[in-house]
Amino acid sequence: MRHSGQARGQSIVEMAFILPILLVVIFGIIEFGWLIFAYSTISQAARNGAEAAAQLPPYQSWIDLQYASPRPEGYAYRNDDCINAVLSAIETDLTIIGTGANDQEPVTNYVSISYPQGPGSRNLDSRGPIEVTITYPVRGLTPLWSLLGMDDGITMRVTQRRSLENLGRDPTRTKGVACARDMNEWKILNPTPTP
Repeated sequence: MRHSGQARGQSIVEMAFILPILLVVIFGIIEFGWLIFAYSTISQAARNGAEAAAQLPPYQSWIDLQYASPRPEGYAYRNDDCINAVLSAIETDLTIIGTGANDQEPVTNYVSISYPQGPGSRNLDSRGPIEVTITYPVRGLTPLWSLLGMDDGITMRVTQRRSLENLGRDPTRTKGVACARDMNEWKILNPTPTP
C-alpha cells in the first residue's frame, strides 16, 4: 500500500515539472498558427489594397494632407474616393484580424499608401509603381507573450507594390475623375457630398 501512495506522489511531482513545459509547447503551437494566419490575412489585405490603388491611385498631395497641421476644414482622409476604394478593398477579406475582435485594432488605421519613385511617377508612361504597406501590431491569444515580456505582441509589416493601370478615371462622374488633389478639387468633384 505504501508503494501506491509513493507512486501517486511521484506522479504529482513529475506532473509539476512537466506541466509548465507542456503548456509552453501547446501555447507556442497555438501562437505560431495564429501568427501564420495573421500574416496571411494582412498580406491578402495589402494585396487587395495594392490592386485597388493600381486602378484608382490617390494623389500624393491628398495623402500628405493627413499630416498637415492644421488640416484643411472638412478634410477627412477617407473622403477621397480613391483612398476610400483602397481602404475598402483592404477590408474586404478581413476575418477576425482588424475587426476589433480580440482587442485588435482596425487594419485601416495602419495603412500607408506611397509612390516609392516619388509622386511624379503617378502617370501611365512610367506606370508608377504604387505601394500599399500595412504595419500592424498583432497581439497574442495566450499568456505566452506575457511570459516572454512581449505584452504588446509583435508588429507585422507587409508591403505590396503594383504598377499603375489607370489614373482614377471614372466615367460615371461629372468631371470624369474620382481622385482629388486637395480640398478645393474635392469640393468640385463632390458638389453635394453626403456626410
